[in-house]
Amino acid sequence: MKTRSYYSICILNKSHKIMALSRHIFILITFVALASCDFEKDAKKTANLPLANGKPGEIIVVIDSAQWQGNVGKELRKIFHESVPFIPREEQLFALNQIAPGDFQSILKMQKNIIFVTVLGDKSDGNRRLKTYFTPESLKMIQEDPSLFMFEKQDEYARGQEVLHLFSETEDILINNLVKNKEKLQQHFLDIEEKRSYSALYSVKYEKGITQHIKEKLQCDLMVPIGFEIAMEENNFIWLRNFNPDVDKSVFISWVEYSSEDMFSLDSLIKLRTEISKPYILYKPEDPTSYMLTETDHFVVFRQEINFKGNYAVKLRGLWKINNYYMGGPFLSYAMVDKTTNRLYYIEAFLYSPGKPQRDDMRELDTILRTFNVSDSPV
Repeated sequence: MKTRSYYSICILNKSHKIMALSRHIFILITFVALASCDFEKDAKKTANLPLANGKPGEIIVVIDSAQWQGNVGKELRKIFHESVPFIPREEQLFALNQIAPGDFQSILKMQKNIIFVTVLGDKSDGNRRLKTYFTPESLKMIQEDPSLFMFEKQDEYARGQEVLHLFSETEDILINNLVKNKEKLQQHFLDIEEKRSYSALYSVKYEKGITQHIKEKLQCDLMVPIGFEIAMEENNFIWLRNFNPDVDKSVFISWVEYSSEDMFSLDSLIKLRTEISKPYILYKPEDPTSYMLTETDHFVVFRQEINFKGNYAVKLRGLWKINNYYMGGPFLSYAMVDKTTNRLYYIEAFLYSPGKPQRDDMRELDTILRTFNVSDSPV
Protein backbone atom coordinates (compact mmCIF):
# COMPACT_ATOMS: atom_id res chain seq x y z
CA MET A 1 0.00 0.00 0.00
CA LYS A 2 2.65 2.47 -1.03
CA THR A 3 1.47 5.87 -2.18
CA ARG A 4 2.46 9.50 -2.55
CA SER A 5 0.99 12.28 -0.45
CA TYR A 6 -1.16 14.82 -2.29
CA TYR A 7 0.32 17.50 -0.04
CA SER A 8 3.89 16.55 -0.92
CA ILE A 9 3.70 16.34 -4.72
CA CYS A 10 5.83 19.42 -5.31
CA ILE A 11 8.55 18.25 -2.92
CA LEU A 12 8.63 14.76 -4.39
CA ASN A 13 8.80 16.08 -7.93
CA LYS A 14 11.79 18.19 -6.98
CA SER A 15 13.55 15.26 -5.36
CA HIS A 16 13.69 13.52 -8.75
CA LYS A 17 15.73 16.40 -10.16
CA ILE A 18 18.45 17.01 -7.60
CA MET A 19 20.88 18.72 -9.94
CA ALA A 20 18.25 21.10 -11.26
CA LEU A 21 17.17 21.86 -7.71
CA SER A 22 20.72 22.68 -6.69
CA ARG A 23 20.94 25.19 -9.50
CA HIS A 24 17.64 26.75 -8.45
CA ILE A 25 18.90 27.05 -4.88
CA PHE A 26 22.02 28.80 -6.18
CA ILE A 27 20.01 31.39 -8.04
CA LEU A 28 17.92 32.08 -4.97
CA ILE A 29 21.11 32.96 -3.15
CA THR A 30 22.08 35.39 -5.90
CA PHE A 31 18.82 37.34 -5.61
CA VAL A 32 20.44 39.85 -3.27
CA ALA A 33 17.81 42.44 -4.09
CA LEU A 34 15.12 40.05 -2.87
CA ALA A 35 16.67 38.25 0.10
CA SER A 36 18.84 39.46 2.99
CA CYS A 37 22.11 37.68 3.73
CA ASP A 38 22.05 38.74 7.37
CA PHE A 39 19.72 36.33 9.21
CA GLU A 40 19.65 38.23 12.50
CA LYS A 41 19.00 41.53 10.75
CA ASP A 42 16.26 39.88 8.69
CA ALA A 43 14.62 38.40 11.82
CA LYS A 44 14.69 41.76 13.55
CA LYS A 45 13.20 43.42 10.49
CA THR A 46 10.38 40.86 10.40
CA ALA A 47 9.54 41.39 14.07
CA ASN A 48 9.11 45.11 13.43
CA LEU A 49 6.90 44.70 10.38
CA PRO A 50 3.13 45.26 10.55
CA LEU A 51 0.85 42.24 10.31
CA ALA A 52 -0.22 41.30 6.78
CA ASN A 53 -3.90 41.60 5.97
CA GLY A 54 -6.31 40.41 3.31
CA LYS A 55 -9.04 37.84 2.82
CA PRO A 56 -8.30 34.10 2.65
CA GLY A 57 -7.59 33.02 -0.90
CA GLU A 58 -6.98 36.54 -2.18
CA ILE A 59 -3.83 37.27 -4.25
CA ILE A 60 -2.54 40.64 -5.44
CA VAL A 61 -0.88 40.30 -8.87
CA VAL A 62 1.60 43.06 -9.72
CA ILE A 63 1.94 42.91 -13.49
CA ASP A 64 2.11 45.22 -16.48
CA SER A 65 -1.42 45.91 -17.74
CA ALA A 66 -0.62 44.75 -21.29
CA GLN A 67 0.59 41.38 -20.03
CA TRP A 68 -2.42 41.03 -17.72
CA GLN A 69 -4.81 41.64 -20.60
CA GLY A 70 -2.84 39.33 -22.89
CA ASN A 71 -1.79 35.69 -22.86
CA VAL A 72 0.23 35.85 -19.63
CA GLY A 73 -2.78 37.12 -17.70
CA LYS A 74 -4.98 34.56 -19.40
CA GLU A 75 -2.71 31.74 -18.25
CA LEU A 76 -2.55 33.09 -14.68
CA ARG A 77 -6.33 33.16 -14.54
CA LYS A 78 -6.47 29.58 -15.84
CA ILE A 79 -4.22 28.51 -12.98
CA PHE A 80 -5.65 30.42 -10.05
CA HIS A 81 -9.28 30.82 -11.16
CA GLU A 82 -9.76 27.09 -11.61
CA SER A 83 -12.95 25.90 -9.93
CA VAL A 84 -12.74 24.40 -6.45
CA PRO A 85 -13.66 20.71 -6.84
CA PHE A 86 -16.40 18.91 -4.94
CA ILE A 87 -18.49 21.77 -3.67
CA PRO A 88 -22.04 22.41 -4.97
CA ARG A 89 -21.53 26.01 -6.05
CA GLU A 90 -18.84 27.17 -8.46
CA GLU A 91 -16.03 28.94 -6.61
CA GLN A 92 -12.50 29.80 -7.72
CA LEU A 93 -9.39 28.43 -6.04
CA PHE A 94 -8.15 32.00 -5.54
CA ALA A 95 -9.29 35.55 -6.20
CA LEU A 96 -6.79 37.56 -8.28
CA ASN A 97 -6.61 41.35 -8.13
CA GLN A 98 -4.32 42.96 -10.71
CA ILE A 99 -2.23 46.00 -9.79
CA ALA A 100 -0.05 47.96 -12.22
CA PRO A 101 3.59 48.18 -10.98
CA GLY A 102 3.37 51.97 -10.70
CA ASP A 103 0.35 51.67 -8.39
CA PHE A 104 1.86 49.12 -6.04
CA GLN A 105 2.46 51.08 -2.87
CA SER A 106 1.33 51.82 0.71
CA ILE A 107 -1.59 49.65 1.84
CA LEU A 108 -1.30 47.21 -1.08
CA LYS A 109 2.08 46.11 0.25
CA MET A 110 0.37 44.80 3.38
CA GLN A 111 -1.57 42.07 1.55
CA LYS A 112 -1.01 38.45 2.61
CA ASN A 113 -0.40 37.06 -0.89
CA ILE A 114 1.48 38.95 -3.61
CA ILE A 115 2.70 37.76 -7.01
CA PHE A 116 5.09 39.88 -9.09
CA VAL A 117 5.08 38.92 -12.78
CA THR A 118 7.97 40.23 -14.90
CA VAL A 119 8.76 39.82 -18.59
CA LEU A 120 12.39 40.86 -18.40
CA GLY A 121 12.89 41.48 -22.11
CA ASP A 122 9.84 43.73 -22.39
CA LYS A 123 10.56 47.48 -22.53
CA SER A 124 7.26 48.71 -21.07
CA ASP A 125 7.33 51.05 -18.09
CA GLY A 126 5.76 48.40 -15.88
CA ASN A 127 8.31 45.73 -16.68
CA ARG A 128 11.19 48.19 -16.33
CA ARG A 129 9.97 48.93 -12.80
CA LEU A 130 9.67 45.24 -11.98
CA LYS A 131 13.12 44.49 -13.40
CA THR A 132 14.72 46.61 -10.66
CA TYR A 133 13.98 43.79 -8.20
CA PHE A 134 16.66 41.65 -9.89
CA THR A 135 20.43 41.78 -9.53
CA PRO A 136 22.71 41.74 -12.62
CA GLU A 137 23.90 38.27 -11.58
CA SER A 138 20.38 36.86 -11.41
CA LEU A 139 19.40 38.44 -14.74
CA LYS A 140 22.39 36.77 -16.41
CA MET A 141 21.47 33.37 -14.97
CA ILE A 142 17.85 33.69 -16.13
CA GLN A 143 19.02 34.47 -19.65
CA GLU A 144 21.26 31.38 -19.61
CA ASP A 145 18.64 29.04 -18.12
CA PRO A 146 15.02 29.59 -19.30
CA SER A 147 13.75 26.99 -16.79
CA LEU A 148 14.38 29.45 -13.95
CA PHE A 149 11.11 31.26 -13.56
CA MET A 150 10.11 31.66 -9.89
CA PHE A 151 11.41 32.92 -6.57
CA GLU A 152 9.54 33.03 -3.27
CA LYS A 153 10.06 35.14 -0.17
CA GLN A 154 8.20 35.46 3.10
CA ASP A 155 7.54 38.61 5.16
CA GLU A 156 8.84 41.04 2.53
CA TYR A 157 6.65 44.00 3.54
CA ALA A 158 4.54 42.53 6.37
CA ARG A 159 4.55 39.61 8.81
CA GLY A 160 2.74 36.52 7.61
CA GLN A 161 3.12 37.53 3.98
CA GLU A 162 3.93 35.31 1.01
CA VAL A 163 5.59 36.95 -2.00
CA LEU A 164 6.16 35.05 -5.24
CA HIS A 165 8.13 36.39 -8.22
CA LEU A 166 7.35 34.85 -11.62
CA PHE A 167 9.67 35.87 -14.44
CA SER A 168 11.16 34.96 -17.82
CA GLU A 169 13.00 36.74 -20.58
CA THR A 170 10.02 36.59 -22.97
CA GLU A 171 6.27 36.10 -22.79
CA ASP A 172 6.46 32.77 -24.59
CA ILE A 173 9.00 31.33 -22.15
CA LEU A 174 6.99 32.57 -19.16
CA ILE A 175 3.74 31.11 -20.50
CA ASN A 176 5.45 27.79 -21.16
CA ASN A 177 6.75 27.68 -17.58
CA LEU A 178 3.32 28.59 -16.20
CA VAL A 179 1.64 25.81 -18.18
CA LYS A 180 4.19 23.19 -17.10
CA ASN A 181 4.03 24.22 -13.44
CA LYS A 182 0.30 24.78 -13.01
CA GLU A 183 -0.18 22.26 -10.18
CA LYS A 184 3.00 23.37 -8.44
CA LEU A 185 1.84 27.00 -8.38
CA GLN A 186 -1.63 26.07 -7.16
CA GLN A 187 -0.24 23.84 -4.43
CA HIS A 188 2.23 26.50 -3.32
CA PHE A 189 -0.56 28.84 -2.27
CA LEU A 190 -2.85 26.04 -1.06
CA ASP A 191 -0.09 25.01 1.37
CA ILE A 192 0.30 28.62 2.51
CA GLU A 193 -3.45 28.90 3.13
CA GLU A 194 -3.43 25.64 5.09
CA LYS A 195 -0.65 26.90 7.37
CA ARG A 196 -2.55 30.13 8.00
CA SER A 197 -5.74 28.19 8.70
CA TYR A 198 -3.92 26.04 11.26
CA SER A 199 -2.46 29.13 12.93
CA ALA A 200 -5.87 30.83 13.10
CA LEU A 201 -7.47 27.72 14.62
CA TYR A 202 -4.81 26.70 17.12
CA SER A 203 -2.32 29.51 17.78
CA VAL A 204 -4.11 30.71 20.94
CA LYS A 205 -6.11 27.82 22.41
CA TYR A 206 -8.37 24.90 21.58
CA GLU A 207 -10.93 22.67 23.30
CA LYS A 208 -8.48 20.72 25.46
CA GLY A 209 -11.22 18.94 27.41
CA ILE A 210 -12.91 17.56 24.30
CA THR A 211 -9.55 16.74 22.74
CA GLN A 212 -8.58 14.71 25.81
CA HIS A 213 -11.99 13.00 25.87
CA ILE A 214 -11.50 11.83 22.28
CA LYS A 215 -8.09 10.43 23.17
CA GLU A 216 -9.42 8.48 26.12
CA LYS A 217 -12.58 7.24 24.41
CA LEU A 218 -11.33 6.42 20.90
CA GLN A 219 -7.55 6.05 21.49
CA CYS A 220 -6.67 8.65 18.86
CA ASP A 221 -5.86 12.34 18.70
CA LEU A 222 -7.73 15.23 17.13
CA MET A 223 -7.24 18.88 18.06
CA VAL A 224 -10.72 20.38 18.50
CA PRO A 225 -10.94 24.13 17.81
CA ILE A 226 -12.85 26.54 20.00
CA GLY A 227 -16.54 26.58 19.09
CA PHE A 228 -17.00 22.85 18.48
CA GLU A 229 -19.11 20.79 20.88
CA ILE A 230 -19.95 17.10 21.15
CA ALA A 231 -23.29 16.63 19.39
CA MET A 232 -23.46 12.84 19.77
CA GLU A 233 -21.28 10.00 21.01
CA GLU A 234 -21.47 6.23 21.25
CA ASN A 235 -18.93 3.49 21.97
CA ASN A 236 -16.83 4.00 18.83
CA PHE A 237 -18.29 7.24 17.47
CA ILE A 238 -18.06 10.96 18.28
CA TRP A 239 -19.77 13.75 16.32
CA LEU A 240 -18.43 17.28 16.81
CA ARG A 241 -20.45 20.26 15.64
CA ASN A 242 -20.02 24.03 15.34
CA PHE A 243 -23.46 25.38 14.53
CA ASN A 244 -24.74 28.86 13.73
CA PRO A 245 -27.68 29.94 11.54
CA ASP A 246 -25.44 30.60 8.51
CA VAL A 247 -22.86 27.82 8.67
CA ASP A 248 -23.14 24.36 10.20
CA LYS A 249 -19.73 22.61 10.45
CA SER A 250 -19.39 19.00 11.52
CA VAL A 251 -16.61 16.52 12.16
CA PHE A 252 -17.07 12.90 13.18
CA ILE A 253 -14.63 10.16 14.16
CA SER A 254 -15.32 6.44 14.23
CA TRP A 255 -13.56 3.11 13.92
CA VAL A 256 -14.32 -0.46 12.91
CA GLU A 257 -12.26 -3.62 13.04
CA TYR A 258 -9.89 -3.84 10.08
CA SER A 259 -10.15 -7.03 8.03
CA SER A 260 -8.64 -6.49 4.56
CA GLU A 261 -7.48 -4.00 1.96
CA ASP A 262 -10.86 -4.33 0.29
CA MET A 263 -12.20 -1.97 2.95
CA PHE A 264 -10.37 0.87 1.17
CA SER A 265 -12.24 0.49 -2.12
CA LEU A 266 -14.56 3.33 -3.08
CA ASP A 267 -17.73 1.25 -2.78
CA SER A 268 -16.68 -0.12 0.62
CA LEU A 269 -15.89 3.32 2.01
CA ILE A 270 -19.18 4.80 0.76
CA LYS A 271 -21.01 1.90 2.39
CA LEU A 272 -18.99 2.37 5.59
CA ARG A 273 -19.76 6.10 5.88
CA THR A 274 -23.49 5.33 5.58
CA GLU A 275 -23.29 2.58 8.21
CA ILE A 276 -21.40 4.87 10.59
CA SER A 277 -23.56 7.98 10.21
CA LYS A 278 -27.02 6.48 9.64
CA PRO A 279 -27.91 5.73 13.31
CA TYR A 280 -26.69 9.07 14.68
CA ILE A 281 -26.73 11.92 12.15
CA LEU A 282 -30.39 12.61 11.48
CA TYR A 283 -31.88 15.76 9.96
CA LYS A 284 -34.95 15.22 12.16
CA PRO A 285 -34.27 13.01 15.20
CA GLU A 286 -37.93 12.02 15.31
CA ASP A 287 -37.67 10.69 11.74
CA PRO A 288 -35.24 7.73 11.47
CA THR A 289 -35.42 7.89 7.66
CA SER A 290 -33.80 11.36 7.61
CA TYR A 291 -30.28 9.96 7.62
CA MET A 292 -27.24 11.08 5.60
CA LEU A 293 -26.29 9.46 2.30
CA THR A 294 -23.54 9.94 -0.28
CA GLU A 295 -24.69 11.68 -3.45
CA THR A 296 -23.71 9.31 -6.26
CA ASP A 297 -26.55 9.79 -8.73
CA HIS A 298 -25.40 13.12 -10.17
CA PHE A 299 -21.88 13.65 -8.77
CA VAL A 300 -18.67 11.66 -8.70
CA VAL A 301 -16.99 10.79 -5.40
CA PHE A 302 -13.25 11.38 -5.68
CA ARG A 303 -10.99 8.74 -4.13
CA GLN A 304 -7.28 9.43 -3.55
CA GLU A 305 -4.55 7.30 -1.97
CA ILE A 306 -2.23 9.38 0.19
CA ASN A 307 0.42 9.19 2.89
CA PHE A 308 -1.14 10.53 6.08
CA LYS A 309 1.63 11.18 8.62
CA GLY A 310 3.41 7.95 7.74
CA ASN A 311 0.26 5.87 7.35
CA TYR A 312 -1.38 4.66 4.17
CA ALA A 313 -4.74 6.42 3.88
CA VAL A 314 -7.54 7.07 1.43
CA LYS A 315 -9.11 10.49 1.08
CA LEU A 316 -12.65 10.92 -0.22
CA ARG A 317 -14.25 14.13 -1.44
CA GLY A 318 -17.82 14.43 -2.59
CA LEU A 319 -21.33 15.57 -1.75
CA TRP A 320 -23.74 14.34 0.89
CA LYS A 321 -27.54 14.48 0.99
CA ILE A 322 -30.32 13.68 3.42
CA ASN A 323 -32.59 10.77 2.55
CA ASN A 324 -36.11 11.95 1.63
CA TYR A 325 -35.23 15.64 2.16
CA TYR A 326 -33.78 18.38 -0.04
CA MET A 327 -30.67 19.02 2.01
CA GLY A 328 -26.98 18.46 1.35
CA GLY A 329 -23.48 19.85 0.96
CA PRO A 330 -19.79 18.91 0.57
CA PHE A 331 -17.83 16.40 2.63
CA LEU A 332 -14.26 15.14 2.84
CA SER A 333 -12.90 12.19 4.75
CA TYR A 334 -9.84 10.08 5.53
CA ALA A 335 -9.65 6.36 6.24
CA MET A 336 -6.56 4.71 7.70
CA VAL A 337 -5.50 1.76 9.83
CA ASP A 338 -3.96 1.84 13.29
CA LYS A 339 -1.75 -1.25 13.12
CA THR A 340 -1.32 -1.46 16.90
CA THR A 341 -5.06 -1.84 17.51
CA ASN A 342 -6.10 -3.28 14.12
CA ARG A 343 -8.69 -0.55 13.75
CA LEU A 344 -9.74 1.21 10.58
CA TYR A 345 -10.41 4.81 11.56
CA TYR A 346 -12.83 6.82 9.44
CA ILE A 347 -12.84 10.57 10.04
CA GLU A 348 -15.04 13.00 8.14
CA ALA A 349 -15.93 16.68 7.93
CA PHE A 350 -19.10 17.89 6.28
CA LEU A 351 -20.64 21.31 5.79
CA TYR A 352 -24.15 22.70 5.50
CA SER A 353 -24.34 26.31 4.37
CA PRO A 354 -26.86 26.61 1.52
CA GLY A 355 -26.35 29.65 -0.68
CA LYS A 356 -23.07 30.59 1.05
CA PRO A 357 -19.44 30.40 -0.15
CA GLN A 358 -17.96 27.11 1.04
CA ARG A 359 -14.34 27.09 -0.16
CA ASP A 360 -12.76 28.56 2.96
CA ASP A 361 -14.91 26.60 5.41
CA MET A 362 -13.99 23.34 3.70
CA ARG A 363 -10.30 24.26 3.80
CA GLU A 364 -10.67 24.95 7.51
CA LEU A 365 -12.38 21.60 8.10
CA ASP A 366 -9.61 19.82 6.20
CA THR A 367 -7.06 21.52 8.44
CA ILE A 368 -8.91 20.14 11.49
CA LEU A 369 -8.98 16.61 10.10
CA ARG A 370 -5.27 16.75 9.36
CA THR A 371 -4.51 17.14 13.10
CA PHE A 372 -5.72 13.55 13.52
CA ASN A 373 -3.26 10.93 14.75
CA VAL A 374 -3.64 7.21 15.32
CA SER A 375 -1.64 5.69 18.16
CA ASP A 376 1.32 4.69 15.96
CA SER A 377 1.53 7.98 14.03
CA PRO A 378 4.54 10.25 14.61
CA VAL A 379 3.71 13.38 16.58
